[in-house]
Amino acid sequence: MTTTITAANGAGSTSPVSIIDYDAGNESRNIVHDLIGGGIAVALIAPRPRAGDMQLLYTAEADAWAAQALHRQETTFSLTDSVRTGIGMTYVLAPGGNARVTYDKRNEVWVVTVPYQEVET
Repeated sequence: MTTTITAANGAGSTSPVSIIDYDAGNESRNIVHDLIGGGIAVALIAPRPRAGDMQLLYTAEADAWAAQALHRQETTFSLTDSVRTGIGMTYVLAPGGNARVTYDKRNEVWVVTVPYQEVET
């Protein structure tokens, strides 16, 4: 199994040992209006592309910090996974997002949490 995240601007790539947590949702953009005479009117708009958080597992501290630094780049990123192909996407760091590095002392591993917003290219 190989997971690779690559920066589109050529700044590099990272390959975590695993993605240990991944969540995704699609925010609705529908608009609902109350009508004066009662009832509602609805404007149907396609939802946003998926967004959420993913946690990248690293056994080496330097690799975790490098992954966090990579996500500070002003670029898009491509995510590929040889086993979980459904999580593949092009994304940016979510607006207001903060790529965080955490040390898991119990398991002696490093976790980089990346809040993402998928972008359609």
